[in-house]
Amino acid sequence: MSDQKKKPLMRCLGEFFGNIAQGIKTNPEADANRTEVNRTVEQHTTDEGVILRRTTIDEVEVRNDHD
Repeated sequence: MSDQKKKPLMRCLGEFFGNIAQGIKTNPEADANRTEVNRTVEQHTTDEGVILRRTTIDEVEVRNDHD
């Protein structure tokens, strides 16, 4: 068995919704250490009028976590 106490359900729900709220508030464009180096778009149209599109984005991200 485990020696750790389990978190109450309400605590787990609070953490869950808190993480969702934090993700909504975060602006991914604010990260100045990320640079897009390549974007490739492949598109194919079928005879039935269905468009298949694949977009590949290559990025370089430099982290300064060691400060």
